[in-house]
Amino acid sequence: MSIIGTKLRKIRKATGLSLKQLSSKINGKISISFLSDIENGRSNPSFENLKLIATALETPISYFIEDSKDSIFSSTIDDADFIHIINLLQDFKDWSIEDKKELLFYLKAKKVIRDSKHQ
Repeated sequence: MSIIGTKLRKIRKATGLSLKQLSSKINGKISISFLSDIENGRSNPSFENLKLIATALETPISYFIEDSKDSIFSSTIDDADFIHIINLLQDFKDWSIEDKKELLFYLKAKKVIRDSKHQ
């Protein structure tokens, strides 16, 4: 089972919703069978579907993606910032090679600086 699927099942059951009720809460935009496939790790939701699910369950999107307390998506990031990060990453495929290299260089430099402060 996937992390997203495990967390979806956990929060859905905690809120007392069946798959049918959750699908209804999303106005049928996601079928019961697809929700079941997500929970059982047979499918992964698109970011748009994940937003629908999170909204229906009144849960931050980051809840489904965070793997642990050490996740890069810290709980200090609010949903607006998180959505902005995801949208930027989705646009990344359209970036030029030079822009991708520049971002990678920046991230590596930032990591070196951060690591040197923690030694």
